[in-house]
Amino acid sequence: MKAPFPAPVTEWHNDTYAAIDPSRPELSVKGKKIVVTGGGYGIGRAVVEGFAIAGASAIAILGRKEQPLLDTKKAIESKYTTAISTHVADITDAAAVSKAASEIGTWDVLIMNAGYMSTPSSSMKSDVNEWWKAFEINVKGPFITAQEFLPTKGNNAIVVATATAGVSLPASMVTNVSSYVSSKLGLIKFIEVLAAENPDVHFTTIHPGTVETDMLTKSEMDLPTDKIELPAHYTVWVSSPEAAFLRGKFSSCNWDVDELKAKASQIADSPVFTTTINGMSSLL
Repeated sequence: MKAPFPAPVTEWHNDTYAAIDPSRPELSVKGKKIVVTGGGYGIGRAVVEGFAIAGASAIAILGRKEQPLLDTKKAIESKYTTAISTHVADITDAAAVSKAASEIGTWDVLIMNAGYMSTPSSSMKSDVNEWWKAFEINVKGPFITAQEFLPTKGNNAIVVATATAGVSLPASMVTNVSSYVSSKLGLIKFIEVLAAENPDVHFTTIHPGTVETDMLTKSEMDLPTDKIELPAHYTVWVSSPEAAFLRGKFSSCNWDVDELKAKASQIADSPVFTTTINGMSSLL
């Protein structure tokens, strides 16, 4: 379909498609261990299944509540040969994340999926603690996760963090979710810095679409929705060698990957899909 928002591609997807099918041999993660934070619900659970389809030997899932993790484990292990381990941990709790990292050991792909949206409200009317909670989970959480997990990364490690395309929208369109878009913008820049600091790791951030989840309902935003398989399968694709040109970049699961691959060298060698201030280059 035609993109409903400004996009670098002409083809906009709302559902999974052949190029990101996790059963493609080119996307295989056979023999690899995957870590997914926020793996008990919604998109996180779908991402776990996507990597199971791609042949992961083991997937470790983290979350604040044990039962959703156990539900994911049961659902995946009943259909696939992938071994699922569950680790109860709040990503804002350094000790809990450190314990999980120690239990999991060496990993190949880390998906920072856990996130939080504060109760929608204008900035001046927002409760300060509720507003700041988004920064605790969306920025501090990935910071702690990176500190605790990077020391145990395997060779050619990959880190994918879930952000939002909302950071690129005019402020007038996100007036009641200031903490969410501001914290996710901070996350994107943090991942860019991690990429610069760790040249041996493939870091990237993605927009996971607008899937019918509790978070979307909470946002009170009227947006076209995507099938949950789209962000799940895109996450598998963006973790593959085919997406190497997106290192240190942001991309949306809605963008057609064949069109992106056709522009790979242009994307890799330019500042596109990174955080910048519009117009700055024209002043230098």
